[in-house]
This record gives sequence, C-alpha cells and structure tokens, in this order.
Amino acid sequence: MAPTGKIAPKEHKRLDSTIAFATRLEKALRDASDNVPLLADALLEQIECIALVSSSALVDKIRDFDERGTRIWNLASKLKNDAESGATLAQGLRAIQLCQQAGIEVLSRCEQSSPPAFRPLPRLTITDQGQLSITERIVERAAAYEQRLRKGSHIEKDQDSEVRVRRMSAEYHVLRITLAWRQGRLDLAEIWLANMNLESRVLEPSVAEQLADTVYEIGRDQLTKGCYQWALQWLDRAHDILASQNPEELSADSSEVQSCIMHTTIRVLLKTRDEESISRAWNIYHELEGKTKNERMLSLLKLELLGADQSAVQDYYEALDGVVRQIHLSDINLTMILHHVHELRRRNARLAHAVLAVLLSERVLIMDQIAWVERTLVTIIWNCTTSPGLSTMTDTLEELLDTIVVKTDTALSTSATHAAQILMLKLIEALYSQADFDQADVWCRLALHNVFSGSGTSNAGKLQRKRILCAIGNSDLAKCQEVRCQMSDSIERDPSTQYLLYKAALRCQDAALAAECLELISNQQGNDSNLLYACVLEAQKNGDRVQVIRALTQVLEKTSYQTIAGLHLPALLRLTARMLIQELESEQRYKQHCVEELCKVFEGAAAAAKRLRRDPSKDDTFPCAELDWFSRNSYNLALKMCTVWRADATLRIVQVCSNVNKTAGQVKRTPKANSLKFIDLYPLDNSAEQYSDLSLRRLFCDFLGCCLLITLARGEDTIEDQLRYYLTLRKTMSNFRTLVKQQLPKLEGGAKSDLMRKYSCLIAFDFEAAARLKAWASLEDLIKESESCGDEKVYNIMADITLASEAPTETVMIGTLQQIVNRVWSRDSNNVERLARWIRCLLSLALTSNVEMAEHLIDQVISIARTAQEKITRYPMVELEWVATTAFNRAVDFYCTSQDAICRRWAEKAMSLADLNDDNGRLHRLLQEKYVGLTWDR
Repeated sequence: MAPTGKIAPKEHKRLDSTIAFATRLEKALRDASDNVPLLADALLEQIECIALVSSSALVDKIRDFDERGTRIWNLASKLKNDAESGATLAQGLRAIQLCQQAGIEVLSRCEQSSPPAFRPLPRLTITDQGQLSITERIVERAAAYEQRLRKGSHIEKDQDSEVRVRRMSAEYHVLRITLAWRQGRLDLAEIWLANMNLESRVLEPSVAEQLADTVYEIGRDQLTKGCYQWALQWLDRAHDILASQNPEELSADSSEVQSCIMHTTIRVLLKTRDEESISRAWNIYHELEGKTKNERMLSLLKLELLGADQSAVQDYYEALDGVVRQIHLSDINLTMILHHVHELRRRNARLAHAVLAVLLSERVLIMDQIAWVERTLVTIIWNCTTSPGLSTMTDTLEELLDTIVVKTDTALSTSATHAAQILMLKLIEALYSQADFDQADVWCRLALHNVFSGSGTSNAGKLQRKRILCAIGNSDLAKCQEVRCQMSDSIERDPSTQYLLYKAALRCQDAALAAECLELISNQQGNDSNLLYACVLEAQKNGDRVQVIRALTQVLEKTSYQTIAGLHLPALLRLTARMLIQELESEQRYKQHCVEELCKVFEGAAAAAKRLRRDPSKDDTFPCAELDWFSRNSYNLALKMCTVWRADATLRIVQVCSNVNKTAGQVKRTPKANSLKFIDLYPLDNSAEQYSDLSLRRLFCDFLGCCLLITLARGEDTIEDQLRYYLTLRKTMSNFRTLVKQQLPKLEGGAKSDLMRKYSCLIAFDFEAAARLKAWASLEDLIKESESCGDEKVYNIMADITLASEAPTETVMIGTLQQIVNRVWSRDSNNVERLARWIRCLLSLALTSNVEMAEHLIDQVISIARTAQEKITRYPMVELEWVATTAFNRAVDFYCTSQDAICRRWAEKAMSLADLNDDNGRLHRLLQEKYVGLTWDR
C-alpha cells in the first residue's frame, strides 16, 4: 500500500528506534539471556513509544511489525512457561510479561494483521504474580481483538473458524473473570460469568477446565476470607462446570481439580456447622469415595467430618489414630494432628492422651526431629495437667519421658522446658492447695526429670523447694533429707531452701537441723532479715520457744541492734527478753546459754537506747516507757536470780540497769563514753518524784552490784582480777555513799532501817576491799563512818578483816583494832565475849611490839571487867584469867631484866585482874604468893 502522506522526521526516528529495540528484545528472548530482566525499565518506555507511532507511519512496516510482534509474543510465552522458580521467576517474569505486552502493542498497531497468532494471556500471569497494571493494558488490547473476532467480518465463514472464535472468546471471558477477581470486583466477575451463557452453551473441555479452575480459586479465596456463603456458591459453580462436561473429553488433571473442589466444599460446609450442611458434606464425601483412590485425602476428610460430629467420639478417635499411624509427618501435618487432638480432648481427654502417646512413641521419636518431639510432649503435658482425671497418669508420662531420654539422648530446648514446667507448676500449685501432697510431689519429680535438665538453677530450685513443702505437709523428714541430698550446693544454700528445711526441722523436732538452717539464713548476704522474721513466726506457730529464741537472737545479731525500716527495735528486744526469761523459768536447772543471751539482749538494748536517745531525730524510738521497762526488769531479774545464776552474769544485768563505775552525783548527768546503762539515759527534766525513784533504784542496784562484786572477788584465783573487782566495788560504794546521804533524810521507819542495814553491809565490803587493796589510810575513815550505822556486826567484820589482812602490825593493825575495840566499848556494848576475844588478839600483838599499848589494853580490860560486873554479861572468866596470867608472866620478864618498877606495875595489874575473876580468889591468891616470893634487894 502506498503512503498516504509524508512522514515527519520525528515519527521516522521513533519508528526506527522501536524496530531496533524489538530486534534486540527478540534476540534476548531467543537466547533466554539474563539481560531480559535488565530490559524491563526500557520496555516500559518503548511500549509508550509504540503507542505513540501513528498508523500512517506504519504503512510500509506493517508486515515487519506483524512478524516481529508475533515472534516476541511467542518467545516470551515460551520463556514464561519454562520459568519455574528462583531469581529468574521473581525478577524476570515481570520483564517477560512486559515482552508479551510489547508484542501485543506491536500487533495492535498492525490494523490489517491477522489475529490467529493472538492467544489470550494465560491465567497464571494474574493469579501467580498479580501484575494487574500490565494485565489490564494487555486485556485492553485483547478486548479489541475479541470484538473483531466476534464480528467476524474479515474471517472466512467455515466451521473451524467459528469454533476457534468461540474458544478464544470464552478464554477471553475467563481472563476477564480472573482479572475482576484479582481486582476485588466479584460483582464484575459475576457479570462476565453470566455473559458466558453457560446454561445454553457448552464450553470446550479445555476452556471448561480453565473456567472451573478459576472459579474454584475464587471459592477457595472466599473460604480463607471467612465468606462461607460466597465460597460455597463459587465452589458449586466450579463443580457444575466440570459436571456439564463429558468426563472422557476432560484432561487427566480434571479429576484432581474436581476432587479439590469437593474437598474444599466439604470444608466450607463444615464451617457452617448446621445439620443440613453436615449431611450434605457426608454425601459429598461418599460421592468422592467413588471417584478417587486417594486414601490419604479421604482419611483426612473423614477425620474432619467426624470432628464436626460431637457424638462420634469413638469413631473420631479411631480415625485420628489411623491418620497418626499412616500419615507422612511434616510440620503442616503435625499441626493438623495436634489440632484434632485438641478437638478430641474436649470430648474425651483419655482418648486424646492415647493418640498423643502413639504419636510420640511410634512416629515422632523415630523421625529425629527434636522440635516435633517438643511440640508433642508439651501437648501431652498440657492435656495431663489441664484435664480432670488425668493428673494421676504420672506413670505413663514418666515412661514417655524415659523413652525420650533414651532415644534422643538430649534434653529439651529451654523454651520447651519452660513451657512444660509452667504447665506442671500450675497443676502442682493446685494439688498443693488441695493438700494432695503426695501427688504434688510426684509431679515435682516429673518436672525435674533429666529431659528438662535445661530448666536452669532457678526453676530446679523452685521445684525442689516445692517438694520440701510437700514433705513438710506429710511431716516426712526423711523425704526432706532425700530432696536435700539431691540438690546442688547453690540451691541447698539458697536462703529460701534453708527456710523450708527449717520449717521441716521444726515439724519433726530436729533441733540440730533447725540450728544449722538458722545459721545459714542469718549468714546470707545483705541486711534483709525477712526470712529470719518468718523463722520466728514459724517457731511460734509450732510452739517451740527455744527456736523462737534462737531466731530472735539471730535477727538481733543480723541487724546489729540497729533500727531498720519496718522494725520497732524496743518491741523486738522486749519480746526476746521475755522469751528468754520464760525459758529460764520453765525448768529449774541452770541454762548458761540462755543467761548469756539474756545478758546480750539487755546490753544490746542499753546500747541501742543510748544511741537513739542521743539522736534527736530518733529520740521517740526509745521512749521513757521503754527505758523504764528495761531498767525495772533488769534489776528485778538480777535480784531474783542472784542466788541461781553465776555472779558474773547477774552483775552484767545489774550493770545494765545502773552504771557501777559512775562517780557520785551523776545520776542526772550524761553518762560516760562507755556507759551503757538505762538509768543514766532518762531525760534531765524528770520530776522530783521520778528523780527520787531513780535514785532509790540506783542505790539498790549499787548495793546488789557490790554484793556480787565481793562474791566475785572472794572467788577469784587471779590476784589481778580479784583486785580489779575490789577496786570496782570501792567505786560503786562511793556512788552509793553519796546517794544514801541524800536519801536517808527523806525516809522513815522500815525503809530507812533497811537502807541503813544495806549501808552498813557495804561499809564492811568497802573495808574488806580497802584492806585487800592495802589502802590502809581508808580503814580509819571507814571505822568512823560505820558509827552512824549503829550496827555492831560491822565492827566484828572489820576486826576479822583486819586480823586476816597483811596490814603492818605496829602502824596499822594494832591501831585499827584498838579503834574497833574503843568504838564497840563506847557504844556500851553487851557483847563482852567478842570484845574480850579482840582484846586478847590485840594484846598478843602489842606484847611483842608496843609495851605501852599492851599496858593500856590491860588497864582497859580492868575497866571493862569492873563495868561488866554490873551487867548481865560479865567479862569471860577464861579471857580474864588469860590476861591476868599473861600480864603477871610479862611482869616476871621485867623482873628478870631488873626492871623492878615496871615489874611491880604489871604484877599489880595482873593481881587486880585476878581479883575480878569469879573463882573465889583462887587465881588472886596464887599470884599473890608468887609476887611475895620475889626478892627486891639484890
């Protein structure tokens, strides 16, 4: 055909470029080159250029364009059919589709080209890749051809041509249905399907298969979206399309498509769950049984049908058991089996357990897939732990766990282990709360199986501690010890574990184990004492006072007698003291450890009180009421137990109440640095009455302290310690002396007399201490001080102490005894016998060291003997006789040394004493005879 007009240079250049690109594209497609994906972007540009080429410019190129377009289409279609997977399909398929579109564009420009080479774009182009934009442009070109073919003005009117036109038109409609579905326009798909007039028209078998496949895909897509009514409608259409064909004319794949349609239809019907749908599903299943020999598919379908029937429990179990034994295991199939197991469990948990046992032992374990083993085992444990009546099937579960260990020789993963143990822990807690301790222990033991060795120390410890709780619930100490032996060192030494062992020891009265656990709990790192508080409460609940005391003392040692949040220290100290006192009073025998702990408690309370009272911000933590309680009780306890306890322990309690080392007049002053005494911690602004009460309490404490100190000093073997006690006693007495002088004027009657007796007693103790410390200068002052007491017993004690001391005879001993004798005689004492004995001792000392003192003593004896004759108690005859004879003998000694004057004085004094003796003058006559016999002129 000749050109109708002149072609513009721009059109000519565009045409040449298109032909050159088509040549390169054809070569690349023919060689199946890897460059085809690289041409994708250029293809889009060239397609736009082809669309812009005018028809007049193509007049001389129609045949060339027709041939090139046909070759590009055919080569692209062949290459597309060969592409199956991998990077080529992912990246190159779009380029191939663009090549097909380019071929369409080239052919569409050839207005006079014949359409037989045209074939509609295969369905996979849309459904597999969803390249809708490309497909839409291709379908636009195909629509023009379909219209020309339908008009048929340029086609010869033979039978073959008409058949071909009908087939190609039907394929075009299938393409439009597919495109409408992929665009989400099912309403358009309905219209295009209706335009095919399937009721009055029989499709060719190949087209029918394509249409049935497309309609089936639409139905399956609606099923996945949950649109069951739409899915059922489209699946019924797919079934009817194939049913309208002669089976013998369909391809071999049609039967598989038909089976898939029926299978999917059954699935849709099962989703509706109504009786009519279930009945129809069974009918389709029976129909499918006669059409397919795929036993696997049939068994799975039957399983799903039975799963929808709540009454067919046994049949459902048998079908599921058959599937488990026969089906090829894969991730998908295992998931499907476990889904049906869940369905069966809702009806009969024991049957579900039987299926799972078969699945694990006969199928999964031989597949060497640990992930499948874990999924199946976790499901078994879930079924056993959540299904009523299955919690007792621990024997079979343990056998399964042993089998897993033997056949896999490995532990479960951490995630699977934790999932299984969480399920078992929930059941364990439920059983424990129901007091089913035996069954709970069995499940704990299963949770600690070797197959769960990857659980970690924390979970293992939690389970082992739960076993101890179960043993405690059964009061089974042997079981506790068994579990303890199975623990690792880290778990056993965990404070929580030790607390549970402590509970077990209390229940079984194992004091040794309880003490060991308490010690480990106390030694844990950190300052948290909550577990120790729990131990205290547990011991109280069991009524074990000894363990309560141990726990309380551990709490105090843990906190170092410090105040911590949530703890009222004085209350804790009072409770501990009371428990210790009750324990001491419960039995008559002496308990040194309790006494020691009680001393520590009171001393710790004093230290804490001192520390807190000095801190203004914490002064209210240890108020005066607490001070008063500890002060009074420490004194009362010391007074009550002074004859039972060892003196040093009693002294510690006394010293807590009042500081024995304080100087006089310091009751209301701040104590010294080392003072830990309650009385010294009272506020300075106390009332006169309170001050008087504190002073009296202080006096009593000092008195008791001095009594204990003198006891300790007398019983001490070490001279250094003995002297230290005596020195402390003297200091305490100094405090007492000052306070007693303040208090005596305020007292009357019996109270005053009692205090005076205590005062005189302490003077005697002070005298003894001074003598042992060799403070000789103090002896005379103490003798003078004792005069105010009016108690002759003090002088007796002083005399004995003096005689037993190491005092120098001439300078101290004689003078001290002389003062004692003078004081006693000046009081007009009736105790002449004791006075006579002292004089005898004193005279014996004076005869060898101080003759003048001896002569004075003889005069004093004469005076005392004469005065005693007027009283009831006379001077003892024996003592008087001894003094008389001793004096006369001493006179004879003077005579022998020619000291006649002194001899005469002593002899006369001796005869005066003999004259006072009540022996009818016998001794006087004897001495007189002896004296007369002396010769003075020599």
